[in-house]
Order: sequence, then structure tokens, then C-alpha cells
Amino acid sequence: MKSPLRLFAALFLALACAAPAFAQESDSKASQPWMKLEKELGLQTTYSVDMVMQAMGMNMTSRTVRDGGKTRTEMSMPFMNLKMVALEIPQGGQSVSYTLFPDKKKYVRNEETDNDGISSAMPKIEELGTETYEGEACIKRRVTLTEQGISTDMIMLFSPKQKNMPVKMTVTANASMGEGQPSMPIQSVVLFKNYDFSTPNAAQFALPADYVQAASLQAVMMEGLDLGAMMQQMQQMMPTEE
Repeated sequence: MKSPLRLFAALFLALACAAPAFAQESDSKASQPWMKLEKELGLQTTYSVDMVMQAMGMNMTSRTVRDGGKTRTEMSMPFMNLKMVALEIPQGGQSVSYTLFPDKKKYVRNEETDNDGISSAMPKIEELGTETYEGEACIKRRVTLTEQGISTDMIMLFSPKQKNMPVKMTVTANASMGEGQPSMPIQSVVLFKNYDFSTPNAAQFALPADYVQAASLQAVMMEGLDLGAMMQQMQQMMPTEE
């Protein structure tokens, strides 16, 4: 049986591939995967959208709000019932990333990463014609992206009725299970719903004044965590090896 902790890491990778704000890197000088896709695919940069990700037998919901260089993504971590907000905002001439915990009124400023020497290829885009989705002929494309050694394959459907924004995305990525172990393929399906292209309220991108800074992301996530119950839930998801 595979390690539950490795399964959790694999699930988190699937989330990262699906949610734009979580996929971004904290260093403003580094290549940001979703930003590349926006530019290469000519996507809108001001909008809000609800997302439903289907992975490993679960449905996880999130909401992303974008306004140019500002991004907010709200979600709850699976197993933990922990509300999280990923905030990416310009400060002092650079883009700064925060993780907020509304229930705890705490935040973590994410460390910038040094990506010198790490190759970051441009996404490969393949036109696949059209596919009918919910009664609409949607543009179909395959997007292949390699970021920090992780290759991600995405089949995306774009809706002409929604300013050519994605309405469905099937993501396949290989998650490392540890040194000497074969990679685990993770597939997730992301549905994009309830687009709104009006300019978002600027208050959504502000760091709340009554939040206190926490020492680390790990410290906040471990507060009050019932590790035994989480492991039990994860093991119930895992297939047994013959």
C-alpha cells in the first residue's frame, strides 16, 4: 500500500495544476505557468470564476478572482476542512504571494524562490478542432507545459460564449512518490462555472489588517489537525495492491 503522506502530496500537486493562483510561483521574476497560458492563449485577465475539480473520487471547489496582476483564489483543503486564500498582489514593484487562513485570522508571506538555472520551456499548444460541451461547440486544444521538471498535459475546452475562456480542463501530471519509486499519474478534471467579467472589488486583494503573520505555512496547517482521522480518510481512498 502506498504511503498516505505521498498520496496527499500527489493530491496537492493535482490542486496546483488546476488552480491558477496556486500554480503561480512566488518569485515575480520567474516564469509563472498560468501567466504563460494567459498570454499564449489570449485569455482574459479580469474576471471571477468558480471551479470544481474532480480528482481521486472527490469534488473540490474553489473560486478565483483576477484583475490584471492581482489574483485571489479561495478554497478548502481536503481532509482538513481548512479554509485557505491564495493572494498574489503587486507590492514595491514586484508580485508578492500570501496564503491566508480566514478562520484563524493568520497569514503567511510565501518565500520567493530562486529559479536560476531551472529550465522553463514555453507551453506547447496543439489545436484539436472543436468539441461539443453543454450544447456549445467549444474550441479544443492540448496544452503541454513543463515547469521545474514536472510535465503536465492539459486538454482544454474554450467557450466562445465566455470570451474564449476555458470551461473544462482535463489535467494529467506525474507526481513523484519518492526516491527510487515510480511516478504516480494524477488525473483531474476541472470545470469552470459562473464567469463574471466585471472589474472585481479592490478590497478582495487587500491583506486584512486584523490578521497576524504566522511563522510558517506548515505551522498553521498543523494547528488542531487530527492526523489520525486524516490518515484514515486517505487510506480509505487508496486502492490496495495485489
